Amino acid sequence: MVNGIAKKIGNCLYEIPRDYKKGMRVPARIYASEELLNSMDNAVFEQLTNVAMLPGIQNYALCMPDGHSGYGFPIGGVAAIDIEDGVISPGGIGFDINCGVRFFITSLTFQELSPKLHQIMDMLFSQIPSGVGGKGIISLSDKQFDEAMVKGCRWAIEHGYGTKEDLMYCEENGCIANAKPEAVSGKARERGKEQVGSLGSGNHYLEFQVIRDNDILNKDIANKFGIIGNNQIACMIHCGSRGFGHQIATDYLDQFISVMKQKYHIDIPDRELA
Repeated sequence: MVNGIAKKIGNCLYEIPRDYKKGMRVPARIYASEELLNSMDNAVFEQLTNVAMLPGIQNYALCMPDGHSGYGFPIGGVAAIDIEDGVISPGGIGFDINCGVRFFITSLTFQELSPKLHQIMDMLFSQIPSGVGGKGIISLSDKQFDEAMVKGCRWAIEHGYGTKEDLMYCEENGCIANAKPEAVSGKARERGKEQVGSLGSGNHYLEFQVIRDNDILNKDIANKFGIIGNNQIACMIHCGSRGFGHQIATDYLDQFISVMKQKYHIDIPDRELA
């Protein structure tokens, strides 16, 4: 038993039993080493076991190795919900809808990049808006923004911000079908239009990474991704939907909270899970 809560049941796998907290429908499982588990704040365990109480949850409430406290769900939390008897949780989806990471391999080495590193970083800072409230450099009309919402990455490629090959490396080829811009509030649209092409703040970043030979644990798999080592330069980007996603989440949380208990008789241990 670690932290008096989670029991080790496998290599880097811990379980919080269903009887840990009244109302849990399934056990909770955490994928982590003991060191990582002990570094997690107690809110992770409370939020994860709250997720285990959601109607329609299947098998387990899960937490990945990056687990830390979030809004409703812990960051790194995963839950499969039955489509017929379960619920949709905007709090579970979170405020940074579609937040993700991209990893790009370049043809450069550290030796080639190093002499111009400061110049390149200055250029990136000047070309990519970032920071709290930072506005984008792409100005869109309402019609253009609707088109970007519907087409996703294809819109970016059509306007010179990517290549067709990029689509195969994005989930759902960069766009989930049947998007409905009319379901997005005017306030969300206004916040989103101003931030297209910006990076944001918090734990979002753009960084260069150096891949050394001893960083590669499985050369066969690495080579399939174009990773060869030898001080190769890669670029990693972590970004989300900024104020656009935040406002969409806020709008739907308000709608859900207003009808959840009175109309649908759904009780949850934390309103952030609405």
